Amino acid sequence: MIYFLLCILWILWCFLHSWLVTTRTTLWFRKQFRDKFVFYRIFYNLFSLITVLPLFYWQRTIPGPIVFPLSPYLMLFKYAAWIFSVIVIAGSFVSFDIWEFIGIRHTVSGDQEKEPVIKKHGFYGIVRHPMYLGGIIFFTASMTHAPLPQFLGYLILAIYMIIGTVREDRRLARELGDVYRNYQKEVPMILPGIPGRKT
Repeated sequence: MIYFLLCILWILWCFLHSWLVTTRTTLWFRKQFRDKFVFYRIFYNLFSLITVLPLFYWQRTIPGPIVFPLSPYLMLFKYAAWIFSVIVIAGSFVSFDIWEFIGIRHTVSGDQEKEPVIKKHGFYGIVRHPMYLGGIIFFTASMTHAPLPQFLGYLILAIYMIIGTVREDRRLARELGDVYRNYQKEVPMILPGIPGRKT
């Protein structure tokens, strides 16, 4: 029962995390708060952090059998995957303003968010969504040699990352039009070396 409740809470968190940044939701908040909408991104990031940390903590306190146990030798591959995923995620931030991503720049300057801009350098010249790729690798690696509660949480987050990649790609294509569709043809979505917009 407790595993089921944990999964429900993770799915609920993923739903809220995604719903809060949908076009319809952000337009509603923009209409309601007007000039104060500049605080929305920082609120969103703080809300996501404050609500996800208790879930990570709780799942670590729930006992359960080890899923996909690894030998000490194979654990090295898990650590290597973690390191690689962190490099990919950190490298993704190089291509844009981290303070804008967090929401601090909008809060300080009072300016509304800018239209999305296509980045074609760094990791964004290799795959269209390197941050999602790093997250998928991190959570997939975390599923190995993990107690069942943690395995379930990481599995849900990995699936959420995959779904988020597809949804984000469609949203950008819809908002940016042909410019982004050409980018889709030039750079693979998530798997390096596999061209085409459907990868």
